[in-house]
Amino acid sequence: MVKIFYLSSLQENAGKSFLSIGFIQKLKKEGKKFAYFKPIGIPKSAFTNKADPDVGFILNTVYRTEYPYDFISPVSIPDVYYVDLIDTGRKQEFFQKIKKAYDKISEDVDYIIIEGNPSIRRFIRIGLDDISIAQTLGINELIYVSTESSDRGIDNLFFTKNYFEFRKVGIKGILFNKIDYEYIARIKELTEEHINRYDIPVLGIIEKSIELFSPRVNEIKEQIGGELINEQASSGLNNIVEAFLIGAMNLQGALKYLQQVNRAAFITGGDRTDLAMAALAQDVSVLILTGFIQPDIGVITAANEKNIPIILSPSDTYTTMMNLERLKPGIQEDEMEKVLQLIEKEIDWDLLL
Repeated sequence: MVKIFYLSSLQENAGKSFLSIGFIQKLKKEGKKFAYFKPIGIPKSAFTNKADPDVGFILNTVYRTEYPYDFISPVSIPDVYYVDLIDTGRKQEFFQKIKKAYDKISEDVDYIIIEGNPSIRRFIRIGLDDISIAQTLGINELIYVSTESSDRGIDNLFFTKNYFEFRKVGIKGILFNKIDYEYIARIKELTEEHINRYDIPVLGIIEKSIELFSPRVNEIKEQIGGELINEQASSGLNNIVEAFLIGAMNLQGALKYLQQVNRAAFITGGDRTDLAMAALAQDVSVLILTGFIQPDIGVITAANEKNIPIILSPSDTYTTMMNLERLKPGIQEDEMEKVLQLIEKEIDWDLLL
Protein backbone atom coordinates (compact mmCIF):
# COMPACT_ATOMS: atom_id res chain seq x y z
CA MET A 1 0.00 0.00 0.00
CA VAL A 2 1.31 3.46 -0.90
CA LYS A 3 2.35 5.62 2.06
CA ILE A 4 1.42 9.29 1.78
CA PHE A 5 3.35 12.17 3.32
CA TYR A 6 0.96 15.10 2.83
CA LEU A 7 2.67 18.17 4.33
CA SER A 8 0.25 20.81 5.60
CA SER A 9 0.48 23.81 7.92
CA LEU A 10 -1.65 26.44 9.59
CA GLN A 11 1.07 29.08 9.23
CA GLU A 12 2.49 30.11 5.87
CA ASN A 13 6.21 29.80 5.11
CA ALA A 14 6.42 26.67 7.25
CA GLY A 15 9.24 25.16 5.18
CA LYS A 16 7.27 22.51 3.28
CA SER A 17 9.55 22.78 0.24
CA PHE A 18 12.58 22.34 2.51
CA LEU A 19 10.97 19.26 4.05
CA SER A 20 10.03 17.91 0.62
CA ILE A 21 13.65 18.20 -0.50
CA GLY A 22 14.78 16.36 2.63
CA PHE A 23 12.14 13.64 2.26
CA ILE A 24 13.07 13.13 -1.40
CA GLN A 25 16.75 12.73 -0.58
CA LYS A 26 16.05 10.36 2.32
CA LEU A 27 13.76 8.11 0.26
CA LYS A 28 16.26 8.14 -2.59
CA LYS A 29 19.06 7.17 -0.19
CA GLU A 30 16.93 4.31 1.17
CA GLY A 31 16.32 3.04 -2.36
CA LYS A 32 12.56 3.57 -2.16
CA LYS A 33 10.24 4.07 -5.10
CA PHE A 34 8.54 7.41 -4.60
CA ALA A 35 6.91 10.41 -6.25
CA TYR A 36 6.74 14.12 -5.42
CA PHE A 37 3.53 16.04 -6.00
CA LYS A 38 2.40 19.64 -5.46
CA PRO A 39 -1.29 19.89 -6.45
CA ILE A 40 -1.35 23.69 -6.62
CA GLY A 41 1.79 25.53 -7.62
CA ILE A 42 2.32 29.16 -6.63
CA PRO A 43 3.97 31.14 -9.45
CA LYS A 44 6.02 34.23 -8.59
CA SER A 45 3.86 36.49 -10.73
CA ALA A 46 0.17 36.56 -11.55
CA PHE A 47 0.55 37.34 -15.23
CA THR A 48 4.03 36.27 -16.35
CA ASN A 49 5.85 33.13 -15.19
CA LYS A 50 3.25 30.45 -14.45
CA ALA A 51 5.71 28.00 -12.89
CA ASP A 52 6.22 27.52 -9.16
CA PRO A 53 9.92 28.29 -8.49
CA ASP A 54 10.11 25.73 -5.66
CA VAL A 55 8.75 22.97 -7.90
CA GLY A 56 11.11 23.99 -10.68
CA PHE A 57 14.07 23.92 -8.29
CA ILE A 58 13.15 20.46 -7.00
CA LEU A 59 12.74 19.10 -10.54
CA ASN A 60 16.11 20.53 -11.57
CA THR A 61 18.01 19.21 -8.58
CA VAL A 62 16.86 16.33 -6.37
CA TYR A 63 13.88 14.93 -8.28
CA ARG A 64 14.56 14.07 -11.90
CA THR A 65 11.50 12.45 -13.41
CA GLU A 66 10.10 11.48 -16.78
CA TYR A 67 6.85 13.26 -15.99
CA PRO A 68 6.45 16.85 -17.22
CA TYR A 69 5.96 19.79 -14.87
CA ASP A 70 2.18 19.76 -15.40
CA PHE A 71 1.97 16.28 -13.89
CA ILE A 72 4.02 17.22 -10.83
CA SER A 73 2.07 20.45 -10.25
CA PRO A 74 -1.10 20.40 -12.38
CA VAL A 75 -2.78 23.62 -11.15
CA SER A 76 -1.21 27.08 -10.99
CA ILE A 77 -2.67 29.85 -8.80
CA PRO A 78 -0.63 33.00 -8.05
CA ASP A 79 -0.01 34.30 -4.56
CA VAL A 80 -1.27 37.82 -5.33
CA TYR A 81 -4.79 38.76 -6.43
CA TYR A 82 -5.72 35.06 -6.42
CA VAL A 83 -9.20 35.82 -5.09
CA ASP A 84 -9.91 37.77 -8.29
CA LEU A 85 -8.25 35.25 -10.60
CA ILE A 86 -10.09 32.07 -9.59
CA ASP A 87 -13.74 31.27 -8.95
CA THR A 88 -15.82 28.35 -7.76
CA GLY A 89 -16.86 27.59 -11.33
CA ARG A 90 -13.39 26.18 -12.05
CA LYS A 91 -13.29 23.95 -8.98
CA GLN A 92 -14.18 20.74 -10.81
CA GLU A 93 -11.79 21.56 -13.65
CA PHE A 94 -8.95 21.94 -11.14
CA PHE A 95 -9.91 18.77 -9.26
CA GLN A 96 -9.95 16.78 -12.51
CA LYS A 97 -6.43 17.99 -13.34
CA ILE A 98 -5.17 17.18 -9.86
CA LYS A 99 -6.78 13.72 -9.77
CA LYS A 100 -5.58 12.79 -13.25
CA ALA A 101 -2.00 13.82 -12.50
CA TYR A 102 -1.99 12.16 -9.07
CA ASP A 103 -3.30 8.86 -10.41
CA LYS A 104 -0.57 8.86 -13.04
CA ILE A 105 2.43 9.69 -10.86
CA SER A 106 1.30 7.36 -8.06
CA GLU A 107 1.57 4.30 -10.27
CA ASP A 108 4.26 1.82 -9.21
CA VAL A 109 5.56 3.81 -6.21
CA ASP A 110 5.66 3.01 -2.51
CA TYR A 111 5.72 6.56 -1.17
CA ILE A 112 4.29 9.91 -2.28
CA ILE A 113 5.42 13.26 -0.90
CA ILE A 114 2.69 15.87 -1.30
CA GLU A 115 3.54 19.52 -0.68
CA GLY A 116 0.36 21.23 0.44
CA ASN A 117 -0.90 24.78 0.00
CA PRO A 118 0.81 27.67 1.81
CA SER A 119 -1.75 27.20 4.60
CA ILE A 120 -4.70 24.89 5.27
CA ARG A 121 -6.81 28.06 5.03
CA ARG A 122 -5.63 28.95 1.53
CA PHE A 123 -8.24 28.50 -1.25
CA ILE A 124 -10.89 27.31 1.22
CA ARG A 125 -13.30 29.86 -0.28
CA ILE A 126 -13.63 27.78 -3.43
CA GLY A 127 -13.03 24.36 -1.88
CA LEU A 128 -9.46 23.86 -3.09
CA ASP A 129 -7.94 23.72 0.38
CA ASP A 130 -5.64 20.91 1.50
CA ILE A 131 -8.36 18.87 3.17
CA SER A 132 -10.66 19.03 0.14
CA ILE A 133 -7.78 17.96 -2.10
CA ALA A 134 -6.83 15.12 0.25
CA GLN A 135 -10.40 13.84 0.35
CA THR A 136 -10.65 13.98 -3.44
CA LEU A 137 -7.49 11.88 -3.67
CA GLY A 138 -8.69 9.40 -1.02
CA ILE A 139 -6.15 10.51 1.58
CA ASN A 140 -7.36 10.45 5.20
CA GLU A 141 -4.27 11.67 7.12
CA LEU A 142 -2.03 14.73 6.78
CA ILE A 143 1.26 15.66 8.41
CA TYR A 144 0.91 18.92 10.35
CA VAL A 145 3.96 21.22 10.24
CA SER A 146 4.30 23.75 13.07
CA THR A 147 6.87 26.56 13.14
CA GLU A 148 5.89 28.50 16.26
CA SER A 149 8.47 28.79 19.01
CA SER A 150 5.85 29.64 21.64
CA ASP A 151 3.06 27.93 23.54
CA ARG A 152 0.63 29.30 20.95
CA GLY A 153 1.87 26.51 18.72
CA ILE A 154 0.23 23.96 21.02
CA ASP A 155 -3.09 25.82 20.91
CA ASN A 156 -2.84 25.92 17.11
CA LEU A 157 -2.06 22.20 17.02
CA PHE A 158 -5.24 21.35 18.92
CA PHE A 159 -7.25 23.84 16.90
CA THR A 160 -6.01 22.04 13.78
CA LYS A 161 -6.70 18.63 15.33
CA ASN A 162 -10.30 19.60 16.08
CA TYR A 163 -10.73 21.16 12.64
CA PHE A 164 -9.35 18.06 10.92
CA GLU A 165 -11.68 15.82 12.92
CA PHE A 166 -14.62 18.03 11.97
CA ARG A 167 -13.61 17.57 8.32
CA LYS A 168 -13.17 13.81 8.92
CA VAL A 169 -9.42 13.57 8.36
CA GLY A 170 -6.66 12.78 10.83
CA ILE A 171 -3.20 14.00 11.76
CA LYS A 172 -0.55 11.48 10.77
CA GLY A 173 1.88 13.30 13.02
CA ILE A 174 3.23 16.70 13.92
CA LEU A 175 6.56 17.93 12.64
CA PHE A 176 8.05 20.95 14.40
CA ASN A 177 10.14 22.90 11.89
CA LYS A 178 12.35 26.01 12.10
CA ILE A 179 12.15 26.06 15.90
CA ASP A 180 14.31 28.42 17.97
CA TYR A 181 16.98 26.49 19.88
CA GLU A 182 15.89 27.82 23.27
CA TYR A 183 12.31 26.54 22.74
CA ILE A 184 13.16 22.95 21.85
CA ALA A 185 13.30 21.81 25.48
CA ARG A 186 9.87 23.36 26.03
CA ILE A 187 8.42 21.41 23.09
CA LYS A 188 9.74 18.17 24.56
CA GLU A 189 8.14 19.08 27.88
CA LEU A 190 4.80 19.86 26.23
CA THR A 191 5.01 16.63 24.25
CA GLU A 192 5.13 14.61 27.46
CA GLU A 193 2.38 16.57 29.20
CA HIS A 194 -0.05 17.33 26.39
CA ILE A 195 0.62 15.88 22.94
CA ASN A 196 1.26 12.23 23.81
CA ARG A 197 -2.00 11.84 25.70
CA TYR A 198 -3.90 12.51 22.48
CA ASP A 199 -1.89 9.92 20.50
CA ILE A 200 -0.44 12.49 18.11
CA PRO A 201 2.99 11.22 17.01
CA VAL A 202 5.77 13.81 17.12
CA LEU A 203 7.72 13.05 13.95
CA GLY A 204 10.59 15.40 14.70
CA ILE A 205 11.81 18.75 16.01
CA ILE A 206 14.00 20.63 13.55
CA GLU A 207 15.95 23.58 14.88
CA LYS A 208 15.91 26.80 12.89
CA SER A 209 19.13 26.88 10.87
CA ILE A 210 20.50 30.33 10.06
CA GLU A 211 22.48 28.84 7.20
CA LEU A 212 19.48 27.11 5.60
CA PHE A 213 16.58 29.44 6.39
CA SER A 214 18.18 32.86 5.89
CA PRO A 215 18.02 34.57 2.48
CA ARG A 216 21.00 35.14 0.22
CA VAL A 217 21.70 38.62 -1.14
CA ASN A 218 20.83 37.46 -4.64
CA GLU A 219 17.34 36.41 -3.47
CA ILE A 220 16.85 39.85 -1.93
CA LYS A 221 17.98 41.53 -5.15
CA GLU A 222 15.43 39.55 -7.19
CA GLN A 223 12.64 40.13 -4.68
CA ILE A 224 12.92 43.93 -4.76
CA GLY A 225 13.80 44.19 -8.46
CA GLY A 226 17.12 45.79 -7.54
CA GLU A 227 20.27 46.47 -9.51
CA LEU A 228 23.81 45.55 -8.45
CA ILE A 229 25.95 48.64 -9.04
CA ASN A 230 29.36 47.32 -7.96
CA GLU A 231 30.12 44.27 -10.09
CA GLN A 232 33.48 43.98 -8.35
CA ALA A 233 31.60 42.66 -5.30
CA SER A 234 29.33 40.30 -7.25
CA SER A 235 30.61 37.25 -5.36
CA GLY A 236 28.97 38.81 -2.31
CA LEU A 237 25.56 38.07 -3.83
CA ASN A 238 25.91 34.68 -2.16
CA ASN A 239 26.20 36.29 1.29
CA ILE A 240 23.67 35.20 3.91
CA VAL A 241 21.48 37.87 5.53
CA GLU A 242 20.48 37.32 9.16
CA ALA A 243 18.77 40.66 9.85
CA PHE A 244 17.31 43.75 8.16
CA LEU A 245 18.01 47.26 9.43
CA ILE A 246 16.53 50.51 8.14
CA GLY A 247 18.80 53.54 8.33
CA ALA A 248 16.34 56.34 9.02
CA MET A 249 17.98 57.80 12.11
CA ASN A 250 21.07 59.79 13.03
CA LEU A 251 24.54 58.30 12.84
CA GLN A 252 24.82 57.42 16.53
CA GLY A 253 21.43 55.71 16.50
CA ALA A 254 22.41 53.67 13.45
CA LEU A 255 25.67 52.54 15.03
CA LYS A 256 23.84 51.39 18.14
CA TYR A 257 21.74 48.94 16.12
CA LEU A 258 24.45 47.94 13.65
CA GLN A 259 26.67 46.79 16.49
CA GLN A 260 23.95 44.45 17.78
CA VAL A 261 23.48 42.34 14.64
CA ASN A 262 25.50 40.10 12.36
CA ARG A 263 25.40 39.81 8.57
CA ALA A 264 22.73 42.48 8.18
CA ALA A 265 21.10 44.00 5.13
CA PHE A 266 21.28 47.75 5.76
CA ILE A 267 18.59 49.76 3.99
CA THR A 268 18.90 53.52 3.55
CA GLY A 269 18.69 56.29 0.96
CA GLY A 270 21.47 56.70 -1.59
CA ASP A 271 22.01 60.26 -0.33
CA ARG A 272 22.81 59.12 3.23
CA THR A 273 26.54 58.76 2.75
CA ASP A 274 27.19 58.97 6.50
CA LEU A 275 24.94 56.00 7.27
CA ALA A 276 26.21 53.97 4.33
CA MET A 277 29.84 54.41 5.40
CA ALA A 278 28.97 53.56 9.02
CA ALA A 279 27.22 50.37 7.90
CA LEU A 280 30.14 49.31 5.73
CA ALA A 281 32.40 49.54 8.78
CA GLN A 282 30.21 46.97 10.58
CA ASP A 283 29.15 43.37 9.89
CA VAL A 284 26.80 43.83 6.92
CA SER A 285 26.13 41.45 4.03
CA VAL A 286 24.62 44.00 1.66
CA LEU A 287 23.85 47.70 1.38
CA ILE A 288 20.42 48.45 -0.11
CA LEU A 289 19.92 52.02 -1.31
CA THR A 290 16.31 53.02 -1.90
CA GLY A 291 14.79 55.48 -4.32
CA PHE A 292 17.28 54.43 -7.01
CA ILE A 293 19.68 57.16 -5.81
CA GLN A 294 23.30 56.60 -6.79
CA PRO A 295 25.70 56.75 -3.82
CA ASP A 296 28.90 58.75 -3.45
CA ILE A 297 31.93 57.16 -5.13
CA GLY A 298 33.53 56.78 -1.70
CA VAL A 299 30.71 54.42 -0.67
CA ILE A 300 31.28 52.22 -3.73
CA THR A 301 35.02 52.13 -3.11
CA ALA A 302 34.56 51.13 0.54
CA ALA A 303 32.04 48.43 -0.41
CA ASN A 304 34.37 46.98 -3.04
CA GLU A 305 37.21 46.79 -0.53
CA LYS A 306 35.05 44.63 1.77
CA ASN A 307 33.33 42.73 -1.06
CA ILE A 308 29.90 44.00 0.02
CA PRO A 309 27.29 44.28 -2.76
CA ILE A 310 25.39 47.53 -3.18
CA ILE A 311 21.85 47.06 -4.48
CA LEU A 312 19.82 49.97 -5.82
CA SER A 313 16.12 49.57 -5.12
CA PRO A 314 13.70 51.25 -7.53
CA SER A 315 11.20 51.76 -4.67
CA ASP A 316 11.07 53.93 -1.58
CA THR A 317 12.12 52.48 1.77
CA TYR A 318 8.60 51.51 2.86
CA THR A 319 7.80 49.69 -0.38
CA THR A 320 11.19 47.99 -0.36
CA MET A 321 10.53 46.62 3.14
CA MET A 322 7.03 45.50 2.17
CA ASN A 323 8.51 43.54 -0.73
CA LEU A 324 11.12 42.00 1.55
CA GLU A 325 8.44 40.85 3.98
CA ARG A 326 7.08 38.67 1.18
CA LEU A 327 10.48 37.09 0.58
CA LYS A 328 10.56 33.30 0.95
CA PRO A 329 14.19 32.19 1.18
CA GLY A 330 14.83 29.01 -0.77
CA ILE A 331 17.27 26.16 -0.34
CA GLN A 332 20.37 26.55 -2.48
CA GLU A 333 21.87 23.77 -4.56
CA ASP A 334 25.04 23.75 -2.49
CA GLU A 335 23.00 23.13 0.69
CA MET A 336 21.46 19.78 -0.29
CA GLU A 337 23.76 17.67 1.87
CA LYS A 338 23.04 19.88 4.90
CA VAL A 339 19.31 19.41 4.34
CA LEU A 340 19.65 15.63 4.19
CA GLN A 341 21.81 15.52 7.33
CA LEU A 342 19.30 17.63 9.27
CA ILE A 343 16.31 15.60 8.06
CA GLU A 344 17.98 12.28 8.84
CA LYS A 345 19.07 13.38 12.29
CA GLU A 346 15.92 15.09 13.55
CA ILE A 347 13.03 13.07 12.07
CA ASP A 348 11.88 9.76 13.52
CA TRP A 349 11.97 7.70 10.34
CA ASP A 350 10.86 4.57 12.18
CA LEU A 351 7.44 6.23 12.47
CA LEU A 352 7.32 7.11 8.77
CA LEU A 353 9.04 4.26 6.88
